[in-house]
Amino acid sequence: MGCAHFGCFSASAVAAAARYYVGRTVGVLHGAVTFWWCGFVRYWAALYCLYAGALYDHENNLMDRINNLPVELLCHILSFLPTKLVFTATAFSKKWTPLCYSLSALDFHDETFKDLKTFDGFCRFVDNFMFSPLSTNQPLKSFRLNCLSGRNDKRDCDIFNAWLEAAKQRHVEELHLNLYFQTLNPIIFISQTLVHLKLEFIQLAIDTSCVDLPSLKTLHLKSVHFTNRNDYINFLSACPILEDLHAKSIYIQNANIAQEEGFKSLTFPRLVRVNINSTGDPFYGIDNVDLLFTVSGSIAQDTIFKVIPLFPNLVHIELVFCRRSLHCWDGVLQLLRHCPKLQILSIGKWMNTSSTKEWKCPISVPKCISSHLRSCIVLNFQGSTNDLKFVKYILQNATLLRDMKIRFATYGMLLKNSLIIEELSSCPTVSPSCKISIEFI
Repeated sequence: MGCAHFGCFSASAVAAAARYYVGRTVGVLHGAVTFWWCGFVRYWAALYCLYAGALYDHENNLMDRINNLPVELLCHILSFLPTKLVFTATAFSKKWTPLCYSLSALDFHDETFKDLKTFDGFCRFVDNFMFSPLSTNQPLKSFRLNCLSGRNDKRDCDIFNAWLEAAKQRHVEELHLNLYFQTLNPIIFISQTLVHLKLEFIQLAIDTSCVDLPSLKTLHLKSVHFTNRNDYINFLSACPILEDLHAKSIYIQNANIAQEEGFKSLTFPRLVRVNINSTGDPFYGIDNVDLLFTVSGSIAQDTIFKVIPLFPNLVHIELVFCRRSLHCWDGVLQLLRHCPKLQILSIGKWMNTSSTKEWKCPISVPKCISSHLRSCIVLNFQGSTNDLKFVKYILQNATLLRDMKIRFATYGMLLKNSLIIEELSSCPTVSPSCKISIEFI
């Protein structure tokens, strides 16, 4: 085949020239792109270095600013952190190391320790704080100890009691303990400085002569085991200026043992709020309060209201009858007769907690209903005949009643809703300012 000609140049010559110039062009472009890319990378690398340097300087400046804060302010900031995290933070600055030993609030939790080997490490960690010469002379405002692992034997008890004794020697004011039913040495409950005490899942081997908490104002007990009722009451009696008492799931090992002869109900002149969740006698040993919240899980109502002290200052009470409890309105009125100044009454009912026995409205009226009651709330109102009688009894005798709130349960209705609402709406009220509100839940 013949070769094509372009003027005086053959096709092969033209192709060779094209390859040459295209190659030159591509080479020039590649070089330009490479140069541009390298410049681009160098540009952003330079920017990154500048940013990193600025960030480093900023962090250094920030750390310098933090380190220059007054020691008291630094300690206050660190007190809001778990103690283990505070100790980790010492890596940022050597200045923080002595601060760890001067913290006024210590918070130890063994949740990150999964076996006995690491639990031993946890114990050494706490020992380092509690027995260090750098900390033994520092006042301690708050000490929190949550320890749910370990061997659950005397060795652990000795360790915990040693820590608590060290905290007491530092005049601790607030103590929160959750120790999975470890037995505590009663000697730790002799403290002139303790103001707030919270005990959870603890067993107390109480020697009543070794309990003295003259400054305690707040006491929260949850799942705490006492040997007998007297130990429980004597423990409370060691807190003469108590203002706030929460007691939930208190376990009395020998509940059937009779109380000491001549024992009288306690009087707390400053106690204003009590929250009791009890499966036994919720009012045992308590009488002088302004607000009482009690949840009863007892099976028989005669057990719930077996012994009711006089509540001369009580103005607000909230009663909750749990699933297995059984109550009748006679027991409630019996309680109200012991609350002459009551102004607010709230009653919460679970399903099927009303007595099936017909209730007869008493002729007499408790003083608090006729002279002081301003608000009455009935939760989970089931519409039984007895429940309806009680509500009408309040409406017809509470001369100062301002509001009657009824929240119907959606189950267990013995009367039709419309009939109940109609009967309540037509019920005469002795108080001219009383408002009846009805809700369905």
